[in-house]
Amino acid sequence: MKRRLKALSFAAVSGALIFTSACSNKEASKEAEKVDASGLPEAGDFSKELELNLSGSVTRGKVEDGNYVQKRLEEQFNIKIVNTKADTWNTDQVNLMVASGDLPDTFAFTAGGKSGQELFDSGLTRTIPKDMLEKYAPRYLKMLSENPPGENMNLKQGTENEYLQLIGQYAHVDGLAWGPTFRLDWLEKLGIKPPGEIKQVGPSGGREKIYSTEGAYTLEEVEEIFKAFTFDDPDGNGKNDTYGISPYNNQIHWSATLMGAFGIAPGYNFIEDGKLVQTEVSKKYKDFLKLMAKWYKMGLVDPEFTTLDNNKSWEKYKQGKIGYYIAQPSYIAMDDWAKGRAPQNIVENPDSSAKLLATAPEIGKDGQQGEGAYLPVGNLADAFYISKNVTDEELARILQIFDYINFDNEARWTLYGEVGTHSDWEGTPEKSALKVRPEFAEQEGNSGFWAYNFRTYDKERVQWFQSEYTNKLKSEYYAREDVKEKMLIRPYKWDILNETKLKELSKRYSGQLTTIVDEFRMKAIVGEVDIDKEWDSYVENWMKNGGEETLAELEKAPKVSDLLKK
Repeated sequence: MKRRLKALSFAAVSGALIFTSACSNKEASKEAEKVDASGLPEAGDFSKELELNLSGSVTRGKVEDGNYVQKRLEEQFNIKIVNTKADTWNTDQVNLMVASGDLPDTFAFTAGGKSGQELFDSGLTRTIPKDMLEKYAPRYLKMLSENPPGENMNLKQGTENEYLQLIGQYAHVDGLAWGPTFRLDWLEKLGIKPPGEIKQVGPSGGREKIYSTEGAYTLEEVEEIFKAFTFDDPDGNGKNDTYGISPYNNQIHWSATLMGAFGIAPGYNFIEDGKLVQTEVSKKYKDFLKLMAKWYKMGLVDPEFTTLDNNKSWEKYKQGKIGYYIAQPSYIAMDDWAKGRAPQNIVENPDSSAKLLATAPEIGKDGQQGEGAYLPVGNLADAFYISKNVTDEELARILQIFDYINFDNEARWTLYGEVGTHSDWEGTPEKSALKVRPEFAEQEGNSGFWAYNFRTYDKERVQWFQSEYTNKLKSEYYAREDVKEKMLIRPYKWDILNETKLKELSKRYSGQLTTIVDEFRMKAIVGEVDIDKEWDSYVENWMKNGGEETLAELEKAPKVSDLLKK
C-alpha cells in the first residue's frame, strides 16, 4: 500500500490514462447538460436509498462484499455499494472495462493515458458542474481555491464551470523530493569534514546510523570526494573496487540535485539567451553532460551503470562499493515502504557498520542549488472521474461521499479504521504513521480500507502514512518554506490548463524526442561522442524531430509564475 502511495509514480501523477476503446471517436461526444442544482436534494438529505458502483485510487479487485468501511458508508449515506472487483491498476482489465462500456460510477484508473477531455469526447464520462461542487463538496472546492490554479484546471473546453474530473492534493510531494547522500563512514575514514552540523535521523532501527545536515558541498568539493571514494580505498579491503557514483539507466532521478547545481531540471524549460529553451537542448545541460563525462573519464562513475536499472542499482549499492546516492526523505528516514532501496539498504542490517550523511543539494559555480519541483505547477495532480451514466441525483450523493471521505479528516476510519481497534500509531500518537493490525486487510479485503478513497492528501493526512522521522526531516528542512522558495526549480511555462496543442504534439513526437535525448546522454557520459563536436548536430536533430514545433507551441502556454498567483 505505502509503496504504491509514495513511490512518486509518474504514472499516478499524470492523471491520464492509456487505453483503447471502441467508442473513442468524437461522434460519441455529447455536450454537457445544464444542471439545476436547486432542484436536487439539499446537502445532507439522504432520505432516498441509492445504489452506487464505487471504486477509487487503490482498487485492485480484492475488496470483500460487506466489508467494514462499506457497511459504515452505506449506513451514513443511505446507499447500497456495488463493489468494483476489477483491478484498476491492470491495463488489460481496464481496456476490457472501457471497450465493454462496463465502467463503475466512479473511477481513478492507474493504468495508462487519455486526458479528461478525450474521455469525455469518447462518451465515457460526464462533467461535474461547479454549482454542484459548491452545494455538495465545499471542502474540495475550498482546497482548489487554496491551491492555484486549481479552480481553472480540468475545465471542459469552452466552459468556465464544468469540470471534466476531480483532482487531488499532493501534499506528500511538497518541497524537495530528493537529496544527495554520502557514505559518512568513508568521509570519516578519509578525513573529509561534513559541510555543516550533523544530527541523527532517529535513535534506532538503523536510523541512528543516518545523519543529516543543512550544509552542502560544492561541485568542486564533490569531485574531490568522488576521487577519494574511488582511489583511496575507503572500505579498507586493499582493492581498487569502489566508485564515487553509480547512476542508473532507466530513469534520470539520480541527477536531480546535480542538474539542480546547473539551475536545470529534466523536461522543464527556461529562458536562455533571451529565448525559451527546453533543458535537454540548453547550454546548461551541455555543461552538466560535460561534467558527467569528465567524471566518467576520471573513473569516478561506476562503469556498470549502463546495464543497471534502478532496482539493480539499489542491489549494487548494497554491496558497499558506492559512496554517493540520491534519496527521498522517506528513504533517509527508513520508512517501511522504502526498505530495500538505496541508500538506506546499506544500514538495514543490524550488524552493518556503514553510516550515511544526507546533505543539502550540491552548490554550482554560480551558487545555484536545488532541484526540479516534483510537479511543475503547485501540488495538484491525478484524476477522479464520474461515469457518463451517473444521474444528477447520484452525482449529488457521490460528491458528498467524495467530499467526506477525502477531505474531512474525521473520515480517517475509511483508511485505517478506529485507532486502537483496527490500527495503532507506529510511534508518537498523531505524529507518526498508522499501522493496520494484521487481522485486518491493509487495503480493500475485509476492512475495505482505501477501497473508495481518492489519492489526495493534505498535510495532516500525509502524517498518517509517513514516519515521524520523515515528517521531522520535511518540516525542518526539505519542505521548509524558505528552502522551497530558494531551491525548487519550476519550468518557465507550462500548459496545465490545456490551452495549447502540446498534448497532441507530445503524442506525435515524445517517443522520438525521448530516444534522441536518452541516446545522446548515455553516449556523451561514457565518451562515445565528443560533446562539443556533436552538440550542434544533436540539437538540430532534436529540433527537426518535433522539438522546434513543441517549443513554438509552448510559447503560447502561460507562465508558471502567473499560474501560481492567488
